[in-house]
Amino acid sequence: MKNRTNFKIWASSLVALLCLLSCDEDFVTKDFKNGVVDENFFQNATHAEQALTAVYDIVGSKGLYREAINVLGDCPSDDILELTGDNGDYGTYFRASSDFRWFPDNPFSTARWYDAYKGIFRANILLEKLPEIDMDAGVKDRFAAEAKFLRALYYFNLVTAFGDVPFSAEVLTREEYAELGRTDRAVIYAQMEQDLKDAADVLPPNASDPVGRVTKGAANGLLSRVYLYQSKWDDAAAAAKKVIDQNKYKLVASDDYVNLFNGLMENSEESLFEFQSVGQAPAFWSGNSENFYSVMWSPVHGWANWFSPSPSSYEQFTDPNDVRRKASILLLGQDPPDMIDVGKGEQEEFGTGTMRPTYFHNASTRKWLPEGKDMTQVNNYEVNFLILRYAEILLNYAEAQNEAASTTEAVWAITQIRERAGISPPEPPETDQASLRELIRSERRKELLFEGHRFYDLQRWGIANEVLSPFGYVQGTHEFWPVPTAELDLMPNLTQYP
Repeated sequence: MKNRTNFKIWASSLVALLCLLSCDEDFVTKDFKNGVVDENFFQNATHAEQALTAVYDIVGSKGLYREAINVLGDCPSDDILELTGDNGDYGTYFRASSDFRWFPDNPFSTARWYDAYKGIFRANILLEKLPEIDMDAGVKDRFAAEAKFLRALYYFNLVTAFGDVPFSAEVLTREEYAELGRTDRAVIYAQMEQDLKDAADVLPPNASDPVGRVTKGAANGLLSRVYLYQSKWDDAAAAAKKVIDQNKYKLVASDDYVNLFNGLMENSEESLFEFQSVGQAPAFWSGNSENFYSVMWSPVHGWANWFSPSPSSYEQFTDPNDVRRKASILLLGQDPPDMIDVGKGEQEEFGTGTMRPTYFHNASTRKWLPEGKDMTQVNNYEVNFLILRYAEILLNYAEAQNEAASTTEAVWAITQIRERAGISPPEPPETDQASLRELIRSERRKELLFEGHRFYDLQRWGIANEVLSPFGYVQGTHEFWPVPTAELDLMPNLTQYP
């Protein structure tokens, strides 16, 4: 157990509340006949805080930052092109994502849909009920700001995965939900922008106890990403600059880069917001635990280790001093020396008769693997997942400023990224806009490797077809995931993609 107060540990004690706030997978079209809409529940500050905890709880769900973040954001990219491991159904679903064999009921895309909407549902209820609660006005405002941040985060994960989606910023009846169709992403992005600006105006610069709550920096940081995804360059740069000008965040030292991802530097000065993992449960299938990453990525669970880095993800690190390669990619038998080689071979892909390699080119991913743990054991390892960090803010700022033709500011930001990585000289060799664009994109890939960004970056840059078509990507088909079949049956105005 962590030796500090932790938001996820605190949240885990509210099982009864989560039962009240939970909804079935087809919750969008069901009656809301649970205790959460009971007027007797939202009576005081304690009730409000418990309800807010339930909104936070979705951050660590399967569909958000426990599993789907990598399956949807990394698998269908050029960073992971060959998947490894056992012949179980999970491996099959990962490969289907990687090979662009997308279908409506992949459990990871389905989890993204349902979990994100559960979080939005909980946020909407809290925001509706808060004005009626007799409690300290300042605390009430902060709770509303946190709920708005989380609602924006959940909608962001929906629109990047599914495009135009059903949208509401209010609690609707069953009949009203059932009538929803697809809302233009521009409308949803506008709501995200407003939610995040509202949140940034209220949230404090520093997180209060318990650790893991969102802050002003997190709100402006996510806002910079939201603007960047819409190519609103001036707005993206301005939001990122607000984070920079706080003078609160900084890049950790080069020697500590690896420790951002192995559990040794959680909630560091580089972190804006992270999923607070717990390691108390006995095995990796438990809720808010990080151990699922160790199974997905680790080279020693021969029946799992489903992800393997592509050759190009390794070969992009051309500077031998770049600390990000060793921190991101594990060469089996080399670093760390106690990792074991489980051997090579082939296994039948679950239920298909297709033979697949058990692993690829003697390399494995290293990010999110715990330091100093026996990875041959099926245990629960607590390593937080970084959702927003200062390096991304600098990358957002560099890209936005360069696209807005402010190359001087772009050079300043990207130089910091390269200097921390150990690249010498850190200054860009060429500073014209086109050269900087390629350099910034290259540095973004290296810096954020295996953090769930790559597929979406290729999409928004307009080069997904060029990069991914050799691996099965079809333009006009694979920009977004298909909607779960059950939702089409329940919502007559909802159309399938493509």
